[in-house]
Amino acid sequence: MLSQITYILLDAARMGNNIEEAKELNPTHDSLYRGRSEESLAVVAPYIFLFQYKTDFINWYMAKGWGDSWGVLVKSAYPMDELHKHFRRFLIVGTEDHQQLYFRFYDPRVLRIFLPSCDTGQLREFFGPIEYFIMEDEDKNFAIKCWLQNGILHSQKIRLPDFVSGNVKPHEPAQSSPYELQKPGMPSAPSAPSMPSAPSAPSTPSAPSMPSAPSAPSVPGESSIPRPKPKWNMFESEPSVPSAPSTPSVPSAPSVPSAPSAPSVPSVPSTPAAPSAPSAPSMPSEPTIPGPKPKWNMFD
Repeated sequence: MLSQITYILLDAARMGNNIEEAKELNPTHDSLYRGRSEESLAVVAPYIFLFQYKTDFINWYMAKGWGDSWGVLVKSAYPMDELHKHFRRFLIVGTEDHQQLYFRFYDPRVLRIFLPSCDTGQLREFFGPIEYFIMEDEDKNFAIKCWLQNGILHSQKIRLPDFVSGNVKPHEPAQSSPYELQKPGMPSAPSAPSMPSAPSAPSTPSAPSMPSAPSAPSVPGESSIPRPKPKWNMFESEPSVPSAPSTPSVPSAPSVPSAPSAPSVPSVPSTPAAPSAPSAPSMPSEPTIPGPKPKWNMFD
């Protein structure tokens, strides 16, 4: 099994000064970073190394690095430059709040958690030209092999002596088991660049597609469909819609025409009975009364 490995991804951030020794033992390597990052972040960058069986480099790694989360082993028939391009696609991912973060998929502690969280599309994209990954288990006496078969992620736990000696049947069904894939609600943060997310995540927050929910009101008898209605759905409460017709009751306002009964005010003309006031002239002294006359006296 170990003899079939073709590449290894090493994490300089975990290795410290050991990365320099790795470069001396194996000159066929390349940083996954480019540009200013390759220069300024060389001491923490991920590297891809050619993995050749029965070399001092392999013996050194298995004796010193296995069990300390230095990196991940890779089996692929593709040349190193193709693998380099492939892995560079996943170095930076976007989060739901639009932040960009470095994705440490080359850390076995991260990869063990990341792979089972992917959906089928994300797995196909991440595996790409890779036949399988091998990483140390939480118990360093075991190795975990992960591969994709018919869109389903499989894993195989292998005893370390068997892994080193090669006493393991490839993809043996009796020892392999499919992961239960979790459809991300996450975006998967990592899915943002291409996976997801977020990417792939992108499927769950399909809030934009939810506006189609308003079409539900157009089919009044579909209340039996078991699906939550969005809070912003103006058709949320069906009862309120029929109540709208009740608003025509407002026409009762026409009862206001009863106001025309006000014309009964013409009864005021009955005030002409006031002509009886002429009797007032019998009191000539009245005009001499000082004081303002009321404004409301229509006979002023």
